Amino acid sequence: MSVVERGHPMVQTPVLPLFFRFAGQALISLLAITSASLVDGLFVGNLVGADALAAVTLLVPYFTLLFALALVLAIGGSVRAGHHLGAGNAMAAGRLFGAALLTIALLAMLAGVAATLWPHLLFDALGAPARLRPLMAEYLGIMNMALVIQLVTMVAYYFIRSDGHPELATRALIGGALCNMLLNGLLVGVLELGLAGAAWATLLAQLIQILLLGRYFQRPERTLRLRLNGYPWRDMAAVWRNGLSEGVNEISVGVVIWLINWLMLDAVGPDGVAAFSIVNYLIFTGVMICYGIVDGVHPLVSHNQGAGRPDRVRQVVKMAALTLAAIAVLMTSLLLLAGSRIPALFLDTDEQHTLILASHYLAIIWPLFLFNGFNMLIAVTFTALQRPLPSALIAFSRGLILPVGLMLWLANRFADTSFLLALPLAEGLTLALALLLVLKTPITTKPPCQHTGGTEH
Repeated sequence: MSVVERGHPMVQTPVLPLFFRFAGQALISLLAITSASLVDGLFVGNLVGADALAAVTLLVPYFTLLFALALVLAIGGSVRAGHHLGAGNAMAAGRLFGAALLTIALLAMLAGVAATLWPHLLFDALGAPARLRPLMAEYLGIMNMALVIQLVTMVAYYFIRSDGHPELATRALIGGALCNMLLNGLLVGVLELGLAGAAWATLLAQLIQILLLGRYFQRPERTLRLRLNGYPWRDMAAVWRNGLSEGVNEISVGVVIWLINWLMLDAVGPDGVAAFSIVNYLIFTGVMICYGIVDGVHPLVSHNQGAGRPDRVRQVVKMAALTLAAIAVLMTSLLLLAGSRIPALFLDTDEQHTLILASHYLAIIWPLFLFNGFNMLIAVTFTALQRPLPSALIAFSRGLILPVGLMLWLANRFADTSFLLALPLAEGLTLALALLLVLKTPITTKPPCQHTGGTEH
């Protein structure tokens, strides 16, 4: 009996309420993550100082490398699990769930051990100046533990959401974000523990979050069962391949920020890195808002494609595109009208030079918000349809090849920080490429995939 015949809500519920249910829950979840990150920045910048902001920003490339691995497993795995569930193969989906959690836990622990034993190698690779290394070591020592829990939680969140339980996943993320804010206020604001306090706040909040998420395993109505009997090598190979574009997106963020940090240190010094950290918080916020909408596309497209419903896939993509257009207008309007006043939220007024630099950088990068949401939507739709090649092309273009190439070219031509123009230019040029790929390979006409990851029925 097919999924459609059984009346599965993912393929039977009207598309409009279903899309806004999933997109709304994803948006709330990612806004919870974003607000926690912003609160970290606000406490660190105002109470610890510009050097602390710069120290955290210098560690971002390392963190994004680990998040990239988690996203490959989370998105590539949950999409494939969604196809298995859509085809009625819950056992194969459960094995993927268990394998993805074990894999990311092992990778995060190995990375933490390496960073603890040889931190100087990491700091050298990040180009960290001597004056910021003690702050970086203070923060990293605790974050190595927090990241293991955070990355396992991220992978579990995507699988649980793919099983049709977005509300539970969202409540867990909101609970963790609220705890992170309160703990920041206590540890950084009241007890004045500095960057170590911010890291402890993250660690404790992640523990609370994973406990809240664990309530999923007590739900008798869940379809996805955690299975640890055997490692699904063929399925996991497909997960890594299909999740490549999402991993490239995240790794590219780290590479681009590493390059910006290097160019900033050369052109301006640590004040430039601190100023860009404020800009990066805003870029992160905008990206997460767009991705909150895009994130709702993953489970809906994968389930409906697996059930042979391309008409519903088209409706989901159209709704997401219209929503992203409205967000692009709102974000750019906000930055144009109030962008010069936003940096003052992150730093004391004594840091005038850094505040002026941050306002200048915002005036350069704002056009990227007009394009990046559509690039993410097209790439994510290709991923959900298990078409890794066009998705990877978009990811490499917007995340790595164009921004890095344009930044190096602009830095060579101009002595100032005009290299930041590479960020909006890369997004605009990638959108042209993405639309060309859609015309060449329409995103909703491929037949449902043939599942090869499991033999049990």
